[in-house]
Amino acid sequence: MSPELARVVRWLRRARPPRRDLLVALGAGIVATLTQAGLFVGALGLLAASSGRPGLAAVGATLVVIELVAFLRSPIRFAERVTSHRLGFAAVARWRAWLIRTLGAWPWRRWRSHGRGDLLERALRDTDELQDLWLRAAIPATSVAVTTIALDVLLATWGSGWWRVALVALILQAGGAVALVAALPGTVRADADVRRWRGDFQTVLVELGAAGPALTLLGSRPYLEDRLASARDDLTRAEAVARQRQRRGAIVGVMASVAIVASLVLAPPASGTRLVVAAAMLLSSSELIAALRSALDTVVAVSAGAERLESLSTATPPTDPTWPDSRVLVINDLVLREEGDVVVRAPRARAGSGARIAVVGPSGSGKSTLLRVIAGLDAPDGGTVEVGGVPLHELDEGVLRAHVAYVPTDPGLLDGYALDLVRLGRTLRRDPLADLRTLGLDLEPTSHLTALSRGESARVALARALATGPSIVLLDEPTGGLGREDTEAVLALLDASGTTVIAATHDPLVMAWSDEVWDLEGGELRRTTR
Repeated sequence: MSPELARVVRWLRRARPPRRDLLVALGAGIVATLTQAGLFVGALGLLAASSGRPGLAAVGATLVVIELVAFLRSPIRFAERVTSHRLGFAAVARWRAWLIRTLGAWPWRRWRSHGRGDLLERALRDTDELQDLWLRAAIPATSVAVTTIALDVLLATWGSGWWRVALVALILQAGGAVALVAALPGTVRADADVRRWRGDFQTVLVELGAAGPALTLLGSRPYLEDRLASARDDLTRAEAVARQRQRRGAIVGVMASVAIVASLVLAPPASGTRLVVAAAMLLSSSELIAALRSALDTVVAVSAGAERLESLSTATPPTDPTWPDSRVLVINDLVLREEGDVVVRAPRARAGSGARIAVVGPSGSGKSTLLRVIAGLDAPDGGTVEVGGVPLHELDEGVLRAHVAYVPTDPGLLDGYALDLVRLGRTLRRDPLADLRTLGLDLEPTSHLTALSRGESARVALARALATGPSIVLLDEPTGGLGREDTEAVLALLDASGTTVIAATHDPLVMAWSDEVWDLEGGELRRTTR
C-alpha cells in the first residue's frame, strides 16, 4: 500500500466510528445507489419493451413500480446524507480529541517553534475538511462497489452464457479501479508540488513587492524580472504535471467504461429488450469507475490537511505510569541550547527531598530555560534530569504533572473567578483556601482574577500549584513585586509544604532562605551550599 493511501486508511481508522452508525450509513448509501440504478435500468427497459406493444396492464404496473421507486428515492437519498453527515461529525469529534491530546503532549520547545498563534485553528479546519473522507469518498465508493457487484451477480444469473459477460465486466471494473488507485500516489505528490511552488511564488511576490521599488531605482529590474519569471515557471510546470495526471485519470475512466459496455458483445442471443436492459446494467455498473475517480479526487483534496495533521504527531516512547519512591532530583551532564548556542551547561547537581534551591544569575542567563527542562516541559539537548533514578521523559505525563508543579513568571491563568481557577482541573490534596489565607489573601467567591494585582495573581498561581501536593515545585521569580511581609508569607508556606522547591530568583530573602544556591553566571551551573 502506498504511503498516501496508508495515510488515508489511518485517518479513517482513527475516526473509530460507532458500528451502528457505520452500518446505517453504508446501508442507506447502498439502498440509495441501488434505487438510482434501478430507475435507470427500469426506464430504459420500459422504453425497449414498449416497442413490442405490450399490454396496457403490464405497462401500467411497470410505470407504477418506477414511479414508486422514484418517489422513494428522495427520502432514501436524504437518509443517506443525514447518516453520512452524522458519521462525518462523529469522525471530526474523534479527530479533534486526537488533535488536543497530541498538541497537549508537546514540549515547550516545540510549541515555541510554531510561532504563529493560529496553529490550533488551522489544525481544526483540517479536521473539518477530513470529514469529506466519509461523505465523498468512503461511503459513496463502498455503496457503488456493492451495487456494481449486485448488478454483475444479477446479470450472471440470467441464463446460459450471461455469466461470461458478467465475469468480463467484473474484471474490467476491477482493472479500472486498480489503475486509478495505482495513480493516486503520483497525483498526491503532484498536488503537493503545486502547493509548494504556489507558496514559493506567493513568497516571491511579497518579497519583490517590498524590495522592488528600491531595487528598481538601483537598476536591478532585470534581476526582479528573472526572479519572478523563475518562480512563475516552476509553478506553471507543477500545475501542468497535475493537470496531466488528472487527464490520465479521466482517460482511464472513459476507457474502462467503454470496455465494460463493450463486453456486451459476448452476450448470447437474446431479445432486444433483454439486450437493452443488459446494456443499462453495464452502464450503471461502470459508474463504479466514475465514483472511484470522484472519491480519489476527494482524497487528493484532503491530503494536504491529513499531511499537516500527521506532521503534528510525535512518537512517544513507553513511559512509567508510577512515580518513583525517592524524590531526589539529579541533573547529569545537562546541556541546553538556544538557536544552536549553548546557554546552560550543568555537569552535575542534586536536590534532595524537601530541599530549597535558589537558581541565580543575570537576566537571560538561562534560569527559566533550566526550570522548564526540570519540569519536563522541554527536552534537554544533552544529559538527563532524573527523579529517583528515572529520567523525566520515561515518566507518564499525567504522573509527572501531578508530582512536578511549575509556575512561570507570568502564570497565564484563565480569566474568571480566582477561587474557581485555583481548583480548576485539580485533584486537591491541600486546602487552597487555607493556603491563600496564609499568603494574606482572603478572597470572596466573586473575586475576579482581573481585579487582582500582579502580586496577588502570582500568589493565586502558587496556591493552585500547591493544591495537588506536588513533590517538586519549580518557581520563576515567585516573589517578584512582593514586599518583605508577603515574601516571608510565601516562603513560610513553601517551608510548611515540605516539598522540594527550586526557584529562579534575584531576591536576597529567597537566597538566604534556601539550602543551596545554583549560580548560572556564564551559563555554567555552580553550586553553593549555605
